[in-house]
Amino acid sequence: MNLLINLLPIKKGGGQQVASNFIMQLSRYDDINPYFIVTENTYIHKKLTELNFKNISVVKDSLIARLVFQVFFFKKYIRNSEVELIYTMFGPGIHYKNIKSVTGCAYSNIFYPEIDFWNGYSFIKKIKLKLIDKYRLYSTLKSSAIVFENESMLYRANKLFNFPLQNTKLILPSISEYPKGEISIEFNQRLISIEMRNFNILMLTGWHKNKNIEIIPQVLYELKKRGVNDIKFIITVSKSEKESIELLRNAKTLGVEDNLIFFGTVKPFEVQYLFDKINAVILLSLLESFSNNIIEAWYFNKPLFISNKEWSKSICKEAAIYVDRDDSSDIAEAIINYRNNEELRHVNANNSKDILKKYPSPKEKVDLQIQFLKEILNA
Repeated sequence: MNLLINLLPIKKGGGQQVASNFIMQLSRYDDINPYFIVTENTYIHKKLTELNFKNISVVKDSLIARLVFQVFFFKKYIRNSEVELIYTMFGPGIHYKNIKSVTGCAYSNIFYPEIDFWNGYSFIKKIKLKLIDKYRLYSTLKSSAIVFENESMLYRANKLFNFPLQNTKLILPSISEYPKGEISIEFNQRLISIEMRNFNILMLTGWHKNKNIEIIPQVLYELKKRGVNDIKFIITVSKSEKESIELLRNAKTLGVEDNLIFFGTVKPFEVQYLFDKINAVILLSLLESFSNNIIEAWYFNKPLFISNKEWSKSICKEAAIYVDRDDSSDIAEAIINYRNNEELRHVNANNSKDILKKYPSPKEKVDLQIQFLKEILNA
């Protein structure tokens, strides 16, 4: 099968690790002849080069360059390579006439139209983001088939937009492999700043309104009112970012600034070392398709405090502690209850181990992806 793998949208974030695993496994399939479209100088571009793949088409990292490629060069590229199927690992997908296309969808908000996902942005910014969402939805639904990581989104695609269920596939994220790497002196110094005598809660995220980092000072204040002062939030953002400066200002107003650590960014191989220093993970997103935070919490046997939402329940079942993301008092009470309730800790740990068994290894996930691509091609 001549398979065109569209990696243009994958420039940063957790998608890099997913794409990296996929391309590293491709050599096992003698019947797959891969072609790649990738953004220049990204991690994935460098990985493809390291692995000596051929048939790589590189596009500069700009909207204009991408439009020029799709309008003027894409058709010729398709014809010359005799592509049989187009696979966009994470959308928006690209399509060509009668060639079948499969798109992996992680745009959770386009399947939850009842939620004002862009609340808090300026009027002009919100219009721009909603127009982008319309394009993403159009491009996704135009696909011959869609791969989801979240069962709730899969069924919503059918219920809201009449996308055929037989042309959808739920493929759960794989359990990442964490190869040991040599950490830098600078990263080790950051690790040392996390004191093990505290109960350390990790927010492994960047700044995005969806993540609700802004509520953390108020959560710490609610804990302080209850006499709990040994909890620290480890947030993987830089303290120099304007949002971090504002968050610290709010924390100082409430007298809880010493309970915040702006840890900075973390590379994939460094994650395991950071998890050695923390006691729990918290994810307060309004919406997610999935999040590495979830599977990493289970894998490293850490409790997961997560927003009490349809998307999270669809993923986590009984293997999480659900909180009202907009209620700092509820979040504080959940943390205190977990620490004081030995039975809850035991049940949560067992549930996490059980649910993790349902997730594929990196090799198994790629097998599922390739199998589905072949099914769609031959349908």
